[in-house]
Parts: sequence; structure tokens; C-alpha cells
Amino acid sequence: MPMNFYVPARPVLQDASYRVNQTPIPLPPGIKPAAGQPLIVAATQPAPKTTGSRKRKSETSLEDDIAVYKQNLDHIDTDGMQIDMTCNQVRGRINRLLDSGIMKKGEFCKAIGSNGNSLNTFLSKRGSMEGANSCVYDNAWGWFKQRELAGLKLPDVKKRQKTEALAVATDATDASIPPPVVATGSSKARKAAAPPAPGPDVNAIHLPGEETNSVPIYDTCDEIRRKINAHLKTPALTAAQFCRDIYAQLNQPSIKCFQSKQLNDFRGKKGPTAGATSQVFYAAYVYFEKKRIAEGKPKSKHRLEMEKAWPGSGFDREHDGRHGFWVGPNESPTMDQYGQIHFYRR
Repeated sequence: MPMNFYVPARPVLQDASYRVNQTPIPLPPGIKPAAGQPLIVAATQPAPKTTGSRKRKSETSLEDDIAVYKQNLDHIDTDGMQIDMTCNQVRGRINRLLDSGIMKKGEFCKAIGSNGNSLNTFLSKRGSMEGANSCVYDNAWGWFKQRELAGLKLPDVKKRQKTEALAVATDATDASIPPPVVATGSSKARKAAAPPAPGPDVNAIHLPGEETNSVPIYDTCDEIRRKINAHLKTPALTAAQFCRDIYAQLNQPSIKCFQSKQLNDFRGKKGPTAGATSQVFYAAYVYFEKKRIAEGKPKSKHRLEMEKAWPGSGFDREHDGRHGFWVGPNESPTMDQYGQIHFYRR
């Protein structure tokens, strides 16, 4: 004979899944439920899973999840804990956070009690434990550790944006809005079937020197990296698709299509000329320049300054900062923000 349990009254609109999984509370001995109070029978089997093809919508929005992840968790004390991540691992988490757009550099610096110069210096380091003496290393590790202990994961912005857009399109009643294609099978197949990211048609734009892969460049490597990072935040755009987009800008290329490793290698460098000899740098510049023209946008301040600094043939693509210089007595070479070398007497 099943036992009767008393469940306290809950709001009518309370989440159904929570009510199904609510642990029943037995009636105290000698106490009967009030008139109208519901009785339930203890479940002997877990609630059946839904078998529908549509996934249940997320109970919270992306904005809510981001706000929860960014909240102050200083009540979680990490002092005295042993740091269990290398400097490179901490740098990787910082870069993923900044690349996702969830936080800006200034906001993150404020959250960990650091400043922009210290953060940039730490991010520019290389090696497993390079930067171990930086306060950014300790503070950033503690910040991420608090979220780990709280069970919070970095929201996948691209995936959530695509999911929410899919939910809106599916629920739309306007017949003029075609529903997105939902792929089945492996995760690779679903990703390949995602709708392409909207954007201008750059194929109709022609740049001088394009036939010989010698379009003059008026951006530094760091500026192209900034543009790539911003562009990859486009919903439904994958790194593989971006590699194909920029590869298409090469005329009679002598290499196969760019791989994600080549893109990541270029993105991982620091400095105005770091990566200047990479074909990823050239192809990405051509792509973004065509995109700017197709969108009808004016030249940026940085672009105009680069034209003054590198008139004629444009930015130097033959030297990437790994070569030496002949200097006179008491002279020191210094590279400016435009990638040009200046010699100063000490």
C-alpha cells in the first residue's frame, strides 16, 4: 500500500520539473492534511525523460547566465589554497573570457584588482610559468577558482546565441520567416549545417595588387588580430569558415586551405610585426579591407596613420621582428606602434 506524503503548497506557476523532482515530506504522526490539501504517492521510478525532438528551452537567458558568472564571489575564500594552474593555463582562461565578449579588459582588471598594463604584460608572456611573479597570475587564478568552486562554467556565448535564435525562429508564427535547418547526427554535421553568418559580399570588390598577392597593407599584425577576434564573435561563424573566407582572397595560392592551427598561431603572437610573414596576415587584411569597402565604412584613424607611416608599398611583410639590426655606438633600436624601427642614442 503506497504511503501518503504531504507536500507544502507551492505557487501555481512553479517550475514543473522542480515539482516532479521534489522530495516528498511525510506527514507527521497524528496529523491529517488540511481540507483541500493534495496528497501524492511517493514515486517508485524517476520521472520519464521527454522524447520529443525539440530540446527544452533554457530556463535562464544568456544575459542572466553572464550576470551570474560575473557576480562578486569574494565570500568564497581561496586564500591559502595551492594554485593548481600554470601561467599558460590562466592566460588561456583569460583569453577565452575576453574573446567571448563577456568581459572587457578594463572590467576584468577591476574584478581582479589589477590594471591594464599589468594584464597586458602578463598576457604577452610565453612559457608554462612565465609571469608567475605577477599579481595578475595570483588574482586571476583566485577569480576563476571562485567560479569553479561555485560550480559556474563560462557561458558559451556563440552556442547560446545560436540556440536562442533557433528557438525564436521556431516559435515564430510569421510564415515569411523560414525556420533554420536543424541537422541531425554528429556534432560536426550539426555545426556544418548551421546557417552561415550574414555579411557583405566581398567577392565583388577588387583591390589593386590582388592579382599578384601584393595588395599594400595598412594595418599592423596586432590590429588584424583585433579584427579577427572581433569578427569571430559573429553568431554561427566558425574558425574553419573564417579560414575558408580568407583563403579565398589569395590568387592562385601555393598552399592548401588555412588550418585552424595556422590561424591560432597567428592569433597567439604579440607585437606590431609579429606574424607579418604569415599568409594568414595578408589574406585576413585583404578580407577585412574588402569588407570595409562593401559595408561603406570610412577608413579608421589607425588606417590613416598607417598610410602616413608606410606610404607607397605599405607595411613590411618580409620582417616579423625576429631579425637583428646593425646599430652604432650608444644606439638602441625601438619599435613604435606602427611597426617602424627608430634608433635612439643612449
